[in-house]
Amino acid sequence: MAQFDLDAYKPSDTLNAGQIIRIANRMLFNINNSIVLHNERTAYLALKIAQAHPLNKNCSISNLVVLALFHTLGFFRQDILYNETPFDSDIQFFSQEKRIESKYMFAYYYLAFMTPLKNTAQALEGFNLPFNEPLKQYLYQTDYKSVIYMCARVSDFVAKNPDAQFPADVNEIAPEYFDPEFAQAFNELNKNNALINNLKTTDYFMELERYLYKLRMNPDDTHQALKLLVYFLDFKSTVTVTHTINTSCYALSLGKRLKLEDEDLNTLFTAAIVHDIGKIATPTRILEFPGKLSPEDMGIMRYHVNHTKRILGNIVSRPIFEAASRHHEKLTGKGYPSQLPAEELNTVQRTLTIADITSALTDNRSYKGEFSKEHTLGIINKMTEEGELDPDIVKVLNENFDNIREEQKYLQTFLKVDFSNVLKEYNDYLYNDSELITNNIENMLEEVEELDEASAIPELVEGLEEIEELEEL
Repeated sequence: MAQFDLDAYKPSDTLNAGQIIRIANRMLFNINNSIVLHNERTAYLALKIAQAHPLNKNCSISNLVVLALFHTLGFFRQDILYNETPFDSDIQFFSQEKRIESKYMFAYYYLAFMTPLKNTAQALEGFNLPFNEPLKQYLYQTDYKSVIYMCARVSDFVAKNPDAQFPADVNEIAPEYFDPEFAQAFNELNKNNALINNLKTTDYFMELERYLYKLRMNPDDTHQALKLLVYFLDFKSTVTVTHTINTSCYALSLGKRLKLEDEDLNTLFTAAIVHDIGKIATPTRILEFPGKLSPEDMGIMRYHVNHTKRILGNIVSRPIFEAASRHHEKLTGKGYPSQLPAEELNTVQRTLTIADITSALTDNRSYKGEFSKEHTLGIINKMTEEGELDPDIVKVLNENFDNIREEQKYLQTFLKVDFSNVLKEYNDYLYNDSELITNNIENMLEEVEELDEASAIPELVEGLEEIEELEEL
């Protein structure tokens, strides 16, 4: 069995945090573009305010911008309880109904457990509640919430009233809902409608892109952010998530045995992670169809490569882009989407193709069970005999198949995430405590207002710990 040092395969070598966030945002665009445009407007406005007015010392502008981009994640998934899909056109971001609150709560748990934002995501708890000064004194996340909520209301107003004159005072949009300090900062920045006019052109988007282009995280946080590119696929198809993880691990196992240089090995591994992100634009009914696809549906399925190219374009390096977009090309020139000949397909690209096929054959799918070793290698060897696959790479697969399969259990830990914490917290909220959090916070604040300054802090801390088990105040 090959010896692996997973620390040697850091995503920061091939994708930085800014690239990952931009790719993830483009993926969500293919689920609901109107929400992504709303998030981008919100993030831009939040960035401008944070650059002009200091946040709490425990807050950062980068966390603010990333949270603003993903604060509506709950709107991108199918909601079984409320029977809604991400494609619903009537989006009421600021309704007080429980179904809307639940979407922000899902985003809170998802971002807290699945991303580097962690405690920052708590800003989404009680997202639609009015501003309350006492809470701001003890929860630094309130600054995140206040800025994002106000900017989101502005974005929503502009989208729904494109020809209306924007109020001179932003508070007119939602009286008593905004933090006075940030509202004043917004009003000063928006003199002569400077910010609002930018929202009506592409200027705001270009400024946001320039900021994200420079965004960096430490290696561990970058690695965790990278997993978003895998797990956002779960909003469309769980089997696609599994296939992506398995393909990446097969690619790493094969690349190691082929003695690829570190740069090529990192390119291969990263390209494998993003090779199927275009499937986020493919209908779920096709991705999980329990049988043979019709010619028409197969054409739609194959177009996922073009979607991958569109999502990755102008963000990733050329080697990653080409490897990801060529994983269905064949040495005979009869692959897709470009029917490239063998001489245009390098070792990294050929290896990813074989890893992708191996995963497809050994995975459990909606239309098939896991193929045996004999059946899997039989199909791959036949394709090799017909000139479609690289015989040297296939030879390595044949000779090491059992060890490579055994390695997957270890390598998968590099990309897998324990999603159970998100589900547990979210289901507890939905079915047990759907009213508890809001009521407890409101009751707690009423009690705080009645306390004198000397006794307020200890009782407040005790109440918060019972509700949220906070680590930081």
